[in-house]
Amino acid sequence: MSDTDTAPGRIALRLPRERELRLWAGVVLFVFVVTHLLNHAFGVFGVGVMEAVQNWRIWIWQSTIGTGLLYGALVVHAALALKRLTTRRISRMPLEDLVQIALGLAIPYFLIGHVLGTRVTATYGYSESYTEVLARIWRGDQFKQILLLLCAWTHGCIGIGQMLRGRKFYARWRDLLILTTGMLPTLALAGFFAAGREIAAQGYTPEALKVNDTVELMMLGQRLLLGFAGLLALVALVMFVRVLLRLRSGSITIRYIGHGTFKIPRGTTVLEASRANGIPHPAQCGGRGRCSTCRVAVTSDPAALPPPNPAERGMLERISAPGNVRLACQLRPDNDLSVQILLPIVPTGMRGRSGDDLYRWGAEREITALFVDIRAFNAMTRLQIPYDIVLLMNRFVQEMTQAAEAHGGRVDAFAADGLIAIFGLDDETGRGAYNAIRAAQDMLKSVDGLNKEFGAALSIPLRVGIGIHSGPAIIARIGDTERGMRLVALGETVTIAGRLEAATKDYLTDCLISEEAVQRSGLSLPRQNGKNLHIVGRDKPIALYMLEEAAVPAE
Repeated sequence: MSDTDTAPGRIALRLPRERELRLWAGVVLFVFVVTHLLNHAFGVFGVGVMEAVQNWRIWIWQSTIGTGLLYGALVVHAALALKRLTTRRISRMPLEDLVQIALGLAIPYFLIGHVLGTRVTATYGYSESYTEVLARIWRGDQFKQILLLLCAWTHGCIGIGQMLRGRKFYARWRDLLILTTGMLPTLALAGFFAAGREIAAQGYTPEALKVNDTVELMMLGQRLLLGFAGLLALVALVMFVRVLLRLRSGSITIRYIGHGTFKIPRGTTVLEASRANGIPHPAQCGGRGRCSTCRVAVTSDPAALPPPNPAERGMLERISAPGNVRLACQLRPDNDLSVQILLPIVPTGMRGRSGDDLYRWGAEREITALFVDIRAFNAMTRLQIPYDIVLLMNRFVQEMTQAAEAHGGRVDAFAADGLIAIFGLDDETGRGAYNAIRAAQDMLKSVDGLNKEFGAALSIPLRVGIGIHSGPAIIARIGDTERGMRLVALGETVTIAGRLEAATKDYLTDCLISEEAVQRSGLSLPRQNGKNLHIVGRDKPIALYMLEEAAVPAE
């Protein structure tokens, strides 16, 4: 977790201690579930293979460190999750959160019987091998085991998805993660059924439990279930008391600029008020304070509001928010206030082609930007008739766009005499840099072709300048409903590519490539006479490289 960018929607680094404990305890439990399902999956090769793999899993999780880590994570995650549940309002809660909570509450019901039949039974001297446990389960407990697997896996995947959502690598690995999400439990179930049928075909009979042991295990199970039910009742009571206290504390008025005025119970978060009144309000992290998409500008007196909690303060500092900007999911006003929602929700119809929805709030990606511009364009417009200029520009844009797209690039902006293309959105950064350089090579060839095509119709030969730079950029969908949304790259990387293009005039060359782009491409290109480009705000100058056709091998 070394990210330090401030793009909206990114997961916060500076989490409060309680949330961080709950998060990482959940990660430990998820890793345990993954290893358990992988062990099940090996059942497709036979029970013997499952037993062999189980030895490694037991060595990890039943060691002193592994056991302490597992049970400690279980207690911490469950306790903090129930505590957080007491502070949340069920009404108008997002469906994803409701599903995660429901599955989380169902897991202990199925887990108690599973633990009693494995770990606890083993303490009575009975075997905990896969052969023995599967033989007992196969006699009538398969349905509960399947439900436990699906509940635990789905609950964990929702939590991990919320944690990873918006990170710069998530877009690249999303398809693989989704595939794994479906394949792992499917393989685990296949292994479970294959091994179970193998044991049944062998006619294996599990060791019968003694009557006293059976009674003790049943009584222990009942006590655990009653204890869990009592705990849920206590949580429900706390939630009920909090609702009563909120109602007794009176109400306040919140005015949403552009959406009207509403009365809400004191102590309700601004985001909860938005959901309760059907006001479109983005919250990429689900209202957990891990992103800034729900932020609002307080147009009334911000000094009358309670101070931000650690989660909110950390995020506001990361985005360098002014004093009147707060996170709606964390702000619980005590007095009347007026707010303006700062980020809109992008309607479904505006999401464009597959994959673009990943960037609706902006995501930082490592890309390569290519800036291409026509030389002496103003002089050409003075010397050419309008018809020739329009014809030339249409052909130029067409050729440059084709060259970019042929190498996996996307044109994100057009200027009067040039365009910007971005590479590396769907591939690794090095591949994007290599493709950008090859696209530049094709662009220069296209310019030669245009000079031959237009010939004497051109008052001066057509020449271009190209700048290429690699680095981080914010990729976002910009536009409006009527004119459509366009995927664009924002940030210093694009600016530097433009500066490199402008510098081609000074160095009398057609293309300048930054050292970062050359290193990522893996190509050996010549330096531009040892020259560097100095840019205000950057401590280190940019080493310049030239494009040589022989240095860019064709595939």
